[in-house]
This record gives sequence, C-alpha cells and structure tokens, in this order.
Amino acid sequence: MAQLSKTMLYKQIQEAIHSAGSGVLSRQEEMVALLKRVFIDHNKYLASVIQTLSDSGSTATVALVTPTKIYMAYLGDSPAFMMHPQSGLILQEMGKHEPSLAEETARIQAAGGFVEVDEHGIPRVDGMLAVARAFGDFSLNWKGNVPPAGADWTKMKVPAHPDVMVWDRPPTGLLAIMSDGLVETDSATLKPLAQVAHDIKKGLEASAYNLKRTADAVLKEHMGVGRYDGDDLSIILVDVGVGGEEATQMTGGQRVQKPPTRKVKGKRRLRTEKQNRLIKIFSC
Repeated sequence: MAQLSKTMLYKQIQEAIHSAGSGVLSRQEEMVALLKRVFIDHNKYLASVIQTLSDSGSTATVALVTPTKIYMAYLGDSPAFMMHPQSGLILQEMGKHEPSLAEETARIQAAGGFVEVDEHGIPRVDGMLAVARAFGDFSLNWKGNVPPAGADWTKMKVPAHPDVMVWDRPPTGLLAIMSDGLVETDSATLKPLAQVAHDIKKGLEASAYNLKRTADAVLKEHMGVGRYDGDDLSIILVDVGVGGEEATQMTGGQRVQKPPTRKVKGKRRLRTEKQNRLIKIFSC
C-alpha cells in the first residue's frame, strides 16, 4: 500500500495542480481543498485495486513548498516540524491523528466503531489500528473491502481525509519529516520532538550544514551502539528558508529497515523548477 501510494500520490498532486493552473499555488483556500480532494481520490483509487493488494494501510505526509508557503497535508502519526537550524528551536509542528482525540473518537463511533486502549496504553480503532486516519485499511471500514454506494469517504472509521496546515516560509528554516520510528523508545513514552531537533542541530554543526550527513547522524544517534531492532527509520531534511536556494537543498537520509512487517516506510520527491515548488511525499 505504501509503495503504491508513494508512486502514485505525487503524480496525482502534480496533475491536479496542472489542471487547476499554476496560479492555484498562491490561492491558499483552493490549494488546501485541492490537496484534500487528491487524498480522497487516491484512496478511492486504492479501493478500486484492493484485490491486487494485501489488506494493509499507510500513513502519509505531503509537504508542498511554494515561494512563500509550505502546505503540510498529512494522515496518521508520522512526525514533521520546521525548525531554526542555528538555534534548534521548533518553529512549527504538525499534528497527529490519534484515535483518542475527541474529533476522531466521535467520527469512529458514529461510523459504528470503537476505540480501545491496549495493554501498553495505546488507543486503537476497533482494538487494532493505532492511527485514526490513513490510506487503505478498508477492512475496518466495509465488509469485504467494498465501499457501499454513496459512501461518504470523509466519515469512515479510518478515512484518508487529511488535515492541511499552511506555514509561512521563514527567512531561515529547516523542514524535518520522519517516520514514527524516530520518536519511538523502549518504553511507551515517545522521544520529544525537541530532542530530535537538538540531534539535527548537533548534526548540522558537526557536518558544516551538510544535510545528508546530518540525516545519517540523526538516525545513527537514535539507533545507538549495538544491534538495532526497533521500527523502520527514515528522515527527510529540506532547507525551506526564503533566503536560501528555492528550497532545493534536501536529503532523504539513511533508511534503516528491519525485516518486513505490516508497516512499510518510503519516500518520494518531485522537484519542478519552472513553478518553483518542491513536493515531498512520505508514506509509512
């Protein structure tokens, strides 16, 4: 599911922008509506080919950088934030779609589901899924994975209806998008994002602001010494400061993957210099 989404979603966003005209990038309300529509359409596409896929799902984070704004469209719990690279201060932070949130619980219950907290204190949709929005996971929404006629794709137990945050591009700023494995620890307590930002700042200082080497250092810091057997790890760093080079300095970092599990990590980027935008897709 994640592999298909990282291949198709950026193409669908590009086609939607092309169809609307490049001027849509400067019309905030239209751009937000466009991203939400593309996410729903992509989920419908996934449902149409579900027979060729396993019953799985994927979170997603899309960052679309324009000359003045950053559009962050997301599903699930993969962390992302914008920070000041010199001070390490987090300037903006993306939310999470957790089943325990009031809005998510209300929708899940209205769709006939329930939220159950497991023995580790993690809330799960119908006692199974730890995120309240995602691509796929159709077995939680319909019997036989087949959507009923007239289904409202925004009000399912687990919809692919994203939240979209719009951030101003700062004079100096670094965008960090990562898999949730990078904040997971041996306990139920997650690593604070401020600690991740600190690790990024330390990596920048040690590498003379080399983003690739910084990303590698952040992942190695998280893995520690010895054999790592935690979740898959990925991080993307993008220079989004308006004083820089049109948000084109970036790295996918090192990708660390344990043996195959239900969760698949991936990333995809598309750069289109003519319209001065950078679209980054992250799916888990």
